[in-house]
Amino acid sequence: MWRSGLECVPLTYDVLVIGRPSCDLIITGLPSWPNVGQEIFARGLTVSAGGAFNAVAALHRLALRPGLVGIIGSDPWSQLCLDAILAEGVPTDLLLMLDQPLPSVSVCMTHAGDRGFVTYEPPAEEVGDAFTVHALDVVARECAGYLLCCLTDTLSANAAMARARGMRVLVDCGWNEAWLASDQIRSLMKLADIVFANQPEATVITGEEDPLLAMRRLGELAPFVVMKRGKAGSSAVVEGREYHAPTEPVEVVDATGAGDCFNAGFLYGWHHDLPVESCLRLGNICGGMSVAVPGGYAGAPTEAELLRRAKHCGISMTPADS
Repeated sequence: MWRSGLECVPLTYDVLVIGRPSCDLIITGLPSWPNVGQEIFARGLTVSAGGAFNAVAALHRLALRPGLVGIIGSDPWSQLCLDAILAEGVPTDLLLMLDQPLPSVSVCMTHAGDRGFVTYEPPAEEVGDAFTVHALDVVARECAGYLLCCLTDTLSANAAMARARGMRVLVDCGWNEAWLASDQIRSLMKLADIVFANQPEATVITGEEDPLLAMRRLGELAPFVVMKRGKAGSSAVVEGREYHAPTEPVEVVDATGAGDCFNAGFLYGWHHDLPVESCLRLGNICGGMSVAVPGGYAGAPTEAELLRRAKHCGISMTPADS
């Protein structure tokens, strides 16, 4: 596959994914949510790499070629992430590795189909501009079909460079309530070819409690918006036209990383020029399979598994223009 841009060269990666890998401590089997001053006991504990690596691992299992543009330190938590990256067979050549502790850890508690997080990340001054500069340098030199990143204030520079190199830009909103409510995030959304948001994120951005109204408001800010709606499935609005895809019921063990796995399934369909409805349904399958086991990407399907599920569900795998 070739992509027009600054020069005509074969693609090294299908997708560049910008973001930090982190370590997730996932606690499952809680009898209730914990209360202040009280102790409860869980039935399960899983330690897994997570963060940006969830999407990378899910894409890699679907036989796409993701490049993880991340930063990693020399501490034990970082080493655990690096071991997981190597175990999945994902290349590490785009990682910025610093000889200093940079632990990024999330404690995730799951109960009644929902989850809550407590996260620690190194203060910005410990990393400085190193990661920002590294990410832009990678986008400027590597050849890929897509750039997948979070909707942050670094998007302008990365999106401009990605487009100059012929990439399509996909962004995920991510949870930061103050940032989601800001005016800046609304202006940045128009820079993306596709904006992914879950229902709570869309509500904060738009102020609309009704999910479909929230999606329509997002559709006024960006030409292509995909909303992940959990057990209600997923929806999209593309230049004013709406699409909806229900999902099959599934027992939720751990919803960590479900949105990342959904993104991977959707992108698999989009990469193969499938109709929007098919992309949504493939995303639903990947997200649904991921929540059945603890760990952000542990339940993510292989390409063969996804295609078997798609056939069973009667999903059209014929390109939209055929």
